Amino acid sequence: MTADRNRVVIVADDYQFLDTVHGPSAAIVQEWQVANSLERLAELVVPSPLAVVIDLESPAIDPVDALNLLNSTRSTAKVVLLTGTDLRKLATAKRVAENLSLEVAGTLERPLMMGALSKLLARHAESRAPIAPDELKRALRENELLLHYQPIYARHAGDWSMRGAEALVRWQHPERGLLYPGQFLKLAETSGLLGEMTDFVIAEAARQAGLWEAAGLDLSVDINLTPSLVRDTGFIDRFMRVLKEHDASPERMTIEVIEAASLQDRELVREVLTRLRLYGVGLSLDDFGTGYSSLTELCRLPFSELKIDRTLIHDVPDLRQASTIVAAIIELAHRLSIRVCAEGVETEQAFEFLKDAGCDSVQGVLFAMPMPVADLERLARSRPEAAAFAAAG
Repeated sequence: MTADRNRVVIVADDYQFLDTVHGPSAAIVQEWQVANSLERLAELVVPSPLAVVIDLESPAIDPVDALNLLNSTRSTAKVVLLTGTDLRKLATAKRVAENLSLEVAGTLERPLMMGALSKLLARHAESRAPIAPDELKRALRENELLLHYQPIYARHAGDWSMRGAEALVRWQHPERGLLYPGQFLKLAETSGLLGEMTDFVIAEAARQAGLWEAAGLDLSVDINLTPSLVRDTGFIDRFMRVLKEHDASPERMTIEVIEAASLQDRELVREVLTRLRLYGVGLSLDDFGTGYSSLTELCRLPFSELKIDRTLIHDVPDLRQASTIVAAIIELAHRLSIRVCAEGVETEQAFEFLKDAGCDSVQGVLFAMPMPVADLERLARSRPEAAAFAAAG
């Protein structure tokens, strides 16, 4: 069976990690698809993709089952094993792949890095033309960009319910299929289109927040914003004008930012974000617990929330050091009257730990993956979370 060049299937639970892929873009991997069940994997491996990346830490699909499926479909895809902390799983997966005569192209460590994957697959792939700036300009002009939403669940008097969602940009490319931010954000930056793309995200998120408010859905929207884009005081007027245009209350919008301390005009950024808080817009410090965040930011800006990075959450409660750090972050934030959201929650054990530690809200594949707006609305109206959290207590 001939391999579908430049297409990679990733066996994992979480679409979200595709939004945080770091490293230079490459012409090698032009389409990513995620399989979070054996049924979905069976659909995606015919015709054979260039490679199948198997996340050995994924609780949804057993790696051995995934390898057996590749063998049964006579797939010619190269196998890439994404490793965590369990070396026994890695040894078992390699042995099974060898017995099934599947070609293991190599192993990579979590989190998945675009540069490392491209380098690993370089000798196996036929080069395809990289995405050109004109394609992205056309996408903005022709409304090819869209938003998916990942639900965020919050604690209310001991119960948990959906309080909102994080907006995540996608590109429905007419030829390359659905593209994730890791495939085009760097292009947006280098081609001077990041500002225009951010304007789209703000306007679309505000429009959706206004529609939810009018429909009686008590949902807020989180959007990611690079601090460098708010370097002028005119941003405030533009942002508030968009909210008014779509009848979206400021209290239903939260801006997520990473550390801004490295900016030369950080005092101006501080002024802009502080004024937005005075209008009622939420302000969340994203990726807390990594090199992109610091305690200084908590003192310098009026944050209403911080988000603990998924790389820390992935290791709780199994690693004592990570658990201690996460518990300390939650306690510190609460002492400063700041709410805490945990990103990338994948297991019941992690959720139990976060509940006991007093975490205010959570998001991750344990609850829901990013999804089109229609799917999120159905989920919000059906309120299945009550049943999902009943077992969790």
